[in-house]
Amino acid sequence: MADVRLAMHPDDPPIPKLRGMAHIMHRPEDFERLLAIVDSPANGITFCQGCFSEMNVDIPLLIHQFGQRIHFVHVRDTTGCPTRFEETFHDNGPTDMVAAMQAYHDIRFDGPLRPDHVPKLHGEGGKADGYTFLGRLHAIGYLTGLMQAAEHYASPPAP
Repeated sequence: MADVRLAMHPDDPPIPKLRGMAHIMHRPEDFERLLAIVDSPANGITFCQGCFSEMNVDIPLLIHQFGQRIHFVHVRDTTGCPTRFEETFHDNGPTDMVAAMQAYHDIRFDGPLRPDHVPKLHGEGGKADGYTFLGRLHAIGYLTGLMQAAEHYASPPAP
């Protein structure tokens, strides 16, 4: 039997309607309903931190709440509101990234986790924001450090 997992991504931006089209996944309650309708370990969430942060929720608390139903993680951060937001560097937004990484460690998340929509670094001309090489390299290094710190500080000290 295949180990297939579905992972619903939040509406981006998380607002009830965009260009006349209804959005159905723009609140944490929408995800709770989805998980209750199909109560299966295969039915889960793409936890896009940027979208969920635009919902004005406590990111680490929501990570704990959804727990094992998180199948894929997009790490990004934003400032502003859902209808007028700006993506920030992962270490420069309002989300407590240390607490978020500790929460992923707490729930024993072992699925794919990647930086999402990274800003441009100086010298990266001509490429679209969000997908630049140096910006992604910076984000991967930062997130790797956070994951290693979460692992280190969760473990008892060596004798």
